[in-house]
Amino acid sequence: MVNLRLKSWAGDALSTVCAVLLFVVMFDHMTAVKYIGLGVLIAILALLAFNSLRDKASRRLLPAQPLLIALSAWALWTLMSAAWSFDRALSLGAWRDEVFYPLAGFFGFWLIGKEALNKRRLQTVVWVACLILAIASVVFFNDLDPAIPKPGLLHFYARVGHTSTLALMAIPLFASMISDPNTRFRGLTGIAFCVVIGGATLNRFFWIALAVVAVVLLWPRSPHDRLRAWTALGTLLVATLAAVGFSNKLRLMDLRANAATANSAQALSVPPVSALRVTASTSDRPTSLPHSAHVLAGSSIASSVNRAMSSDARPRIWAFYLSQVPAHPWLGVGFGKPLPSLAYESVIPDDLVKLDGNVRTHAHNIFLNTLLQVGAIGLLIQLAVFTCLANQFFAIRHAYPQLFRAGFALILGMLAKNLTDDFMWQSTMLMFWSYSGWLLGQTAVRLNALKATTPFYQAPRSAREITLVERPLEPASS
Repeated sequence: MVNLRLKSWAGDALSTVCAVLLFVVMFDHMTAVKYIGLGVLIAILALLAFNSLRDKASRRLLPAQPLLIALSAWALWTLMSAAWSFDRALSLGAWRDEVFYPLAGFFGFWLIGKEALNKRRLQTVVWVACLILAIASVVFFNDLDPAIPKPGLLHFYARVGHTSTLALMAIPLFASMISDPNTRFRGLTGIAFCVVIGGATLNRFFWIALAVVAVVLLWPRSPHDRLRAWTALGTLLVATLAAVGFSNKLRLMDLRANAATANSAQALSVPPVSALRVTASTSDRPTSLPHSAHVLAGSSIASSVNRAMSSDARPRIWAFYLSQVPAHPWLGVGFGKPLPSLAYESVIPDDLVKLDGNVRTHAHNIFLNTLLQVGAIGLLIQLAVFTCLANQFFAIRHAYPQLFRAGFALILGMLAKNLTDDFMWQSTMLMFWSYSGWLLGQTAVRLNALKATTPFYQAPRSAREITLVERPLEPASS
């Protein structure tokens, strides 16, 4: 591939476009700027690829072959699904937004990371974007509800689910900055900003995904460090329990509000005879107060759990969409997040729609959505993509453990966040693959400097023959 450090126009243009994309995807109503940036990025990549093919003496370096094969198979299969899609136009649009553009971002950011171009500039852009979102989350906390109109600058705040997902995916990037003393402060404060952003959305599953990310980042390198391992596992357990408890509390508050409304309506026509039960005779009062208190507390907890479970529509949503898989088990109904709900809209039970209208949107699980859209074949290809991507990071676990942990945290955190919902589309999908490409590119820089060869990456021949390797310098603008 062309050495971007020797071609200032290409390096500066590509790094500038990538910086713009990193900023605008964090906000809503930035579609025009995002598409213009993607168009410029694709044009630069096409020009660099053409020059690389024309220059026969140049060594064309690409990511590992297994990952390239998996990505190519995923792009081809999702595009082919438009032929049998329930809505061909929708599938083609989804393929452009959720496959073509994210893969272009992946290769663009991979080049930027591999050539160590303006690294601090891009890090600063992400840090500033998260700072703005954190301030907006605190100042406009009461206005973040999607049902409430967004006043002023909050117009650019995306929906809470997507915002919490974007904040979660930025945490591994900030974690990779902590090892460098020059960027440690921005890394630590950036993580704090992301926690504020995710917490303000009141998305309960953000905390579970955050706990998964924390465990990956904090897991000890040595098996002898038992304390650190137990601390990481304790963090995961506490965060999970807190998220579940908070979820139940919110649901029970809604149930109590509905019950209070119903009781107030009944009070207009029914006399308050229940007040006579407040005063009881001494003989009717329980003789063992502690025992009765335990019984009442136990029954209250059991009742709360039962009501919380019955009020959560996700199990029923999953059961419904799983029952539709046999209709198109191998090919699916076509690529596109809303296609399964459109294809099976006529058979959705009315009581399920009344319980949760979001059943008409998607299956609320990333793998179930993939199975419904592109069938079992597409699901296997998607699993292969994630496996190959994880293997890329696993290959550098000894050479660069910080990037290995950041890459694994990015993948596992994204999957954990989308097991109970599916936010991986458009800007969120673009951000995930851009971060993945950027982190993988940085691992290539490290392996080149070490003259290393792994099963998934081979350093250039020139890097292995040079006995003294100079550390790549960043431009003065960074």
